[in-house]
Amino acid sequence: MTYGRRYLRLKAVGKGVFEPVYLSSLGDHSVIEAVIGFYEGWVGRCFGDIMWDELRAVVKDDRLFGGLKKVMSYFYKPKIVGLKHVVNPRDVRIRVFRIVNERFGGFVSSDDRGKFIEAISKELKIPSIEAVMWADDVSNMPLTRARKPSVGDIVSLYNFETLDTIFINSSKVYVKCKGDSRVLAGLAKKIGRICKFYGLIYDIKYFRKEKTLQISVEGPHGIFGKPTKYGSRLSILVSKIIPTLKNLDKWFVYAKTHFRRKVLNIRVLSDKLQPELKVPENLKPQLAFDSEVEKRIYYTLKAIGLNVVREPEPVALGDVLYIPDFKIEKEGVEFLVEIVGFWRKEYVEKKMFKLAEVVKFRRDIIVLADEKLKPYVSKLKIPIIYYSLRQGRPILPYRRILEIMGK
Repeated sequence: MTYGRRYLRLKAVGKGVFEPVYLSSLGDHSVIEAVIGFYEGWVGRCFGDIMWDELRAVVKDDRLFGGLKKVMSYFYKPKIVGLKHVVNPRDVRIRVFRIVNERFGGFVSSDDRGKFIEAISKELKIPSIEAVMWADDVSNMPLTRARKPSVGDIVSLYNFETLDTIFINSSKVYVKCKGDSRVLAGLAKKIGRICKFYGLIYDIKYFRKEKTLQISVEGPHGIFGKPTKYGSRLSILVSKIIPTLKNLDKWFVYAKTHFRRKVLNIRVLSDKLQPELKVPENLKPQLAFDSEVEKRIYYTLKAIGLNVVREPEPVALGDVLYIPDFKIEKEGVEFLVEIVGFWRKEYVEKKMFKLAEVVKFRRDIIVLADEKLKPYVSKLKIPIIYYSLRQGRPILPYRRILEIMGK
């Protein structure tokens, strides 16, 4: 649950320190009621016709508009009403377009269109074929109300989405708190358990005289990968410790949050900054992929029957930790998988140097590399499978992976 960091509203509160701007049921009541009224006015009408500029004018803040639009999508959704799917709309479109190409040279005039639609509907035995063809087009669906929200519902969900957006784009979380030593001890144990469960690294310092606890939490320091890849786990961690923090006298939660061209120190929560929140139950970390190529390979490996672990346990290699992209397993045989995509020359050379170091310690690694990188990758003394890209999709012989595992 995140509305995207471009919609974050932040304010400077000190030198190099920022705070998020949360919503309040009291202070923002009239704006939220106007937003609810806007959506209610469009219920039952075509989603593609919604005049979003009118909502933007109501909210009067582009960032708040973007965040609220995401939040409202949990309460109001475009949905097919009354039309039962007996066929796949995409398949119907393909069949109709094929007939148009074969019989009419790819074009039906506006004068003949009505007769053609009627004839093709009878031929394919699909009533109201034009409606069926575009039934999966969101813009043609009516807006429906999943449930009418209250002002409090929207405020609480928006504020949680704000927290989630910050932490998912963060590489590190700092917690500083002061209060009853028994509560502090319970907090330390809770953070330790959560970090162990989610594979996070934490450092805890307790100052007995001041009854103060200082905690820093981050993901493993990997050789590869973006710094925010463990952000969803940091978000879950903070969500789970909020109730305990509220029992302390003084506390702060800071995040090291990454934007495209800068890294900000954000004071997200404190004993004086407690927004209205409703934390969803059964939170689970989102899968974080470094690229679309990595994402597609992950789901294909699962589809061919392999047990795939995303972000497996780090492998200690001297003074650094190696975190492979995946660990794959079948019938007790395990391999690590590293994906090497085409990027800048400097990046590729650095990655090849690191992989050469990894190979000194481990040989149970399969490298899936962009075919453009053959001059760089071919010298590695481990299995290498090259892929090509077609319309952004990696094409590679997955059977070869099974063969390597079967040896």
